[in-house]
Amino acid sequence: MRSAFVYNFLIEANIMASIAIILMIPLRKFFRKQLGNSAICFGWLLVAIRLLCPLSLVNPLIHTIRSPFAADTAIRPIAGQIKVRISDALGDLSSLFWRADNQSAYEVTNRLQVGMENASTSITLAKVWLAGVLLIVAWFLFSNIRFRLRLRADRIDRMSGELLEQYEALCRRRHIKPVPVYFTDPLPSACLVGVFRSYIALPLSASPQDVIHVLTHEICHIKNRDHIWGILRLLCCAVHWFNPLVWIAASMSRTDSELRCDDRVTQPMNQEERKSYASVLVLAAARRNAPGLGVLATGMTMTGKRLKTRVSTVMQGGKPLRWLSVSFAMLSIVCLVGAFATSETQEQMEMGASLVENQNLLTESVTGTQNIQNESDAIEYARSIWRQIRINRVDGDYSAYRQDNDDWFVSMTVDGQDTFSAFFKSNGVIGDIAQNLDDYRWLTNGEYVESNSMDAQELADVETWIADRVTALVPGLMNELQELHLNYVRDVGDAKYIFLGADPKNSSYDSGLSIFIRLNEDHSCILLELCLAGNG
Repeated sequence: MRSAFVYNFLIEANIMASIAIILMIPLRKFFRKQLGNSAICFGWLLVAIRLLCPLSLVNPLIHTIRSPFAADTAIRPIAGQIKVRISDALGDLSSLFWRADNQSAYEVTNRLQVGMENASTSITLAKVWLAGVLLIVAWFLFSNIRFRLRLRADRIDRMSGELLEQYEALCRRRHIKPVPVYFTDPLPSACLVGVFRSYIALPLSASPQDVIHVLTHEICHIKNRDHIWGILRLLCCAVHWFNPLVWIAASMSRTDSELRCDDRVTQPMNQEERKSYASVLVLAAARRNAPGLGVLATGMTMTGKRLKTRVSTVMQGGKPLRWLSVSFAMLSIVCLVGAFATSETQEQMEMGASLVENQNLLTESVTGTQNIQNESDAIEYARSIWRQIRINRVDGDYSAYRQDNDDWFVSMTVDGQDTFSAFFKSNGVIGDIAQNLDDYRWLTNGEYVESNSMDAQELADVETWIADRVTALVPGLMNELQELHLNYVRDVGDAKYIFLGADPKNSSYDSGLSIFIRLNEDHSCILLELCLAGNG
């Protein structure tokens, strides 16, 4: 599975669903009576669908927000914007730490920014996400197995006799197929347990006058398919474990399912029966113990403001405004369809791919002649790159990995420290070359002078050195670029740290060449980082 697929799905689903959750919070607080609990639960169902379904519908207008700097067309416009904004923010932080002489912070933010550009950070985050999903699923499984084993160990007997006859008659009146009922002790409150082979656990201490209300409540959970709702909640929390709004929504939807169940229970009741049912709820709340969010079981226990809302709803009764509920449902469905409309048309995607292909022509003319198929090929190609730019030491511990879009990232370590790194495509198109030195004087060593100018002859020598190195990598590339421009110079002791760039002559390209070097006192140059345009 491409990391871009996961990235698109998680970003789009969380943005759209988070907006819906934030809107649902005031709706359920201020319009519960007018909308009704069933309409509110329907709204939560649509939120769950958006969170769990990796569907993307065509939206011809979405192309207008595609960033020109998000070159990978596999990343859709919304996710591309997020990626570019994060990368820009990391770049700003990196510059801030540079000026503050904060070496460690500069290194971290710079590595993260490079990782965003070459997708290594995205791949790492995808692995972290997957690990989180597995941990949450393992926790849910453990919680459910432990709960079921405890109930089984505390089970006393299956319900029988006259009480069973009353229960079966109740199921017939409610048009619900009976499920087994087991007396369990100790048990704070009755609960519907499980999904596929559900049963009702009933406290042995339940008084005869309360049992019918309790059983009615649990079979109405069955009628409402609340055990299926429980699976959806757990799936949403597992897949989107990093989003606190999803956990909040899961908790609120569980409360709303209980209120919806109360509506079904009390629908045929008179006021006196409602009062009796409300007293059962209050008694259950006094036990202050119920299955947790991660357990597939219902529970009558509810405390605090939620219990107050629940009892008030039971006692007041009343019907929601049908026209408002229907309007809410229809508007919600329209919004759901819009929340899935995140893909470009085929023509727009081809246009974007064509632009990327044109950008790649800047460097593909010569270096796009390789056929790098495995780690060994990638390492050998990295060695040749470093030899071409006259880095003499090419022996060390190498690591190479292939990214989803056929890009390669190779790094060499000496004595456990990253020394050189290179990023390029399988056809040899070079994107980025970096040398990490132990010498960070431009960041940490006392006084320095920062400017955007330097001696003309010195600058000319540096430009000649740069042209020599770039031509060794990509013959003819310098002819495709405008003149080098100096971004800044930092004088530290006997060395200068220089950052230069060059835009392509064809203005349709997003970027050209950027290069960071150290100029020593003897006028020798050391390459710190070189980034070529058109790396896709």
